[in-house]
Amino acid sequence: MNLQDLVRNRVLRHILFWCLSFLILLNILKVSVEVKPIDLIYTAIFHIPIIAVVYINLQGLIPWFFERQKYLQYSALVITLVACGAGFYLLLFDKWIDFIFRGYYFIAFYSFWDISLYFAIYLLLTSLLHLARGWFRLQEMETEKQKAELKALQTQINPHFLFNSLNSIYSLSRKSSKQVPDKIVQLSDLLRHIIYDSERDFIPLEKEIRMIRNYIELQNLRTSETRRISFELEGDLSGKSIAPMVILPFIENSFKHGLKGGADNAFVNIRIKTFSKSLNLEIENSKGKAIEPESMNRGIGVENVKKRLDLIYPGRHKLKIKDESESFKVHLRIELTENEAELSGS
Repeated sequence: MNLQDLVRNRVLRHILFWCLSFLILLNILKVSVEVKPIDLIYTAIFHIPIIAVVYINLQGLIPWFFERQKYLQYSALVITLVACGAGFYLLLFDKWIDFIFRGYYFIAFYSFWDISLYFAIYLLLTSLLHLARGWFRLQEMETEKQKAELKALQTQINPHFLFNSLNSIYSLSRKSSKQVPDKIVQLSDLLRHIIYDSERDFIPLEKEIRMIRNYIELQNLRTSETRRISFELEGDLSGKSIAPMVILPFIENSFKHGLKGGADNAFVNIRIKTFSKSLNLEIENSKGKAIEPESMNRGIGVENVKKRLDLIYPGRHKLKIKDESESFKVHLRIELTENEAELSGS
């Protein structure tokens, strides 16, 4: 059993807690410098009402009242529980203990209010530990949920693009074009990126840009010379990283609505500019007459990448999509972190 399993073992956690409690109270309750058998017995019996009060609260009051937001009833029941526990302690040490341990002389060292304070401290401490454990469990579940959601949102490239690229390469091969080997390598790199790199949290920015260039080159195989895409890159890419597949859906959308939307003088202009700790993406493309007004904003790929941005870059990105009369404009700004930069350099 490893350390993580030990931490997750509920029974073991409780045993360790009460062992620690026993050691602390033993040093508080002992009557002399040396620990004697009577100190061990007294401390053990002292724990009986404490343990009873704690588990009544943990197993009954918290799930049935506190977690159901019945705070007034919970508070009243906790006060009643403390009072009953203190009363039980006084009866145990004043009346019953002498019948159990006849060879020892026990007395109730503490008054009703003193022992009530003990119970209140234990209830507060164990309740906080219980609630903290529940909070961490919820955080863990939320993290797992986000990981599952991110995995489902990855690899959003349109499969038609892959088939079209293969058809274009096939057409080049029939013409004995010298471009065929290079285009096969580009498609291979792109597929490798989609299959393997998209599984990682962050990848070097250079790799993501190289994938985008490959995508553009393959798209241009099916685009006339007068409608080729414009791609500008500014800034230093080294030492920077980015979540994979957060830029490509916007570029894919620009091809779909810009070059293939039926617009006259169709165009797509892409500009990526990097700074020391941020990246700016600007895309402008023509809007075809057959394109629905909201399709650029609400395409499946765009909606998915919006969700991924919210999950991966919460509060660290800004996305604006403008639907103008003759064109669509996308502006995305992502703030990079030092950890991501370190990852890309490793």
